[in-house]
Amino acid sequence: MGGKSRSHKKGPPPEKRSAPRKFSLKKIPWELVKIYIFFGVTVFFLFFALRYVPFCAKAVQGFTAFIAFFSSKVLNLFGTATSVSGTHLSSKDFGMNIVDGCNGVFATAILLAGIIAYPSKIRDKAVGISIGIPAIFIINQLRVVSLFYLGRSHPTVFEEVHVYVWQPVIIIFAILVWDFWARNFVQKGEVRQASVPD
Repeated sequence: MGGKSRSHKKGPPPEKRSAPRKFSLKKIPWELVKIYIFFGVTVFFLFFALRYVPFCAKAVQGFTAFIAFFSSKVLNLFGTATSVSGTHLSSKDFGMNIVDGCNGVFATAILLAGIIAYPSKIRDKAVGISIGIPAIFIINQLRVVSLFYLGRSHPTVFEEVHVYVWQPVIIIFAILVWDFWARNFVQKGEVRQASVPD
């Protein structure tokens, strides 16, 4: 008695599930972590010193007064008669007080912390500092002068531009200055790689 043979079609082989990767301390980029920690500690130390250490706080106040004085000279050069009293910059129709947030000191502190924390030679760090401090001073002077003109012509938007435009611009500029220094002035081959492993 004959029977019909049934052919069994083989389906596609089951997909092999890759085993989940196990967490390993060896895969943590410790060199990168150390740089981040060093940067954070340095930023905290600089911020604390600039605000609470009497000598540093007094130096910051004197520097802020110099910014007001220098800004007045620039404005006078462009035909806007201004006067200075300490950190207060004024003309006959507008005045503003330059405080800690307007002097570029804390943006400079962030830049210095990045330069100090980045693994490079002392000579390279000195180059970064000598480039970074004048660069932030110049961009900050542009901020003060432009805000003075804005306050005279459009006082209703002065505070918004001061807080929401210029504050981020100064921080981003400090980061760009750091990046420019790290790419062009740190000698190649002397920086230990700190990359995330595959």
